[in-house]
Amino acid sequence: MSAHNHAHDASSAHGHDAHGYGPHHVTSSKVFFNVLLTLLFLTIITVAASRVDFGAANLLIAMLIASVKASLVIAIFMHVKWDTAINKVFFLSSFLFLSLLMIFTLSDQATRGRANPINKMKAPVDWQFVQPKAQHTNH
Repeated sequence: MSAHNHAHDASSAHGHDAHGYGPHHVTSSKVFFNVLLTLLFLTIITVAASRVDFGAANLLIAMLIASVKASLVIAIFMHVKWDTAINKVFFLSSFLFLSLLMIFTLSDQATRGRANPINKMKAPVDWQFVQPKAQHTNH
């Protein structure tokens, strides 16, 4: 029984928990308070930016501010900043694919209505296929 206690004490000394999941980072309340102030400041900037017309850049500015806020939350509150490299890779790759989805969606949305006029022409319709004439059969 003393060997088990000794192993538990040794793992605790190295920052591992009782289950052996690895080290844990303890974040100070000062860091959390600074992140809170930063998030509140960015929220004020978001509201202020929403009241100014930047034209086509409105969405871009809003997305940039939201991305900075989300990055702070993920890095600090979700402890990704102090996590293993593989978890960072998975988090960053998910944002890569999300950004690709957004880019392709927004580029499709932005180019709608810019088609060449020849591509907007309706094809001629042969009305006999739309409303076929009734065929009479003799019995």
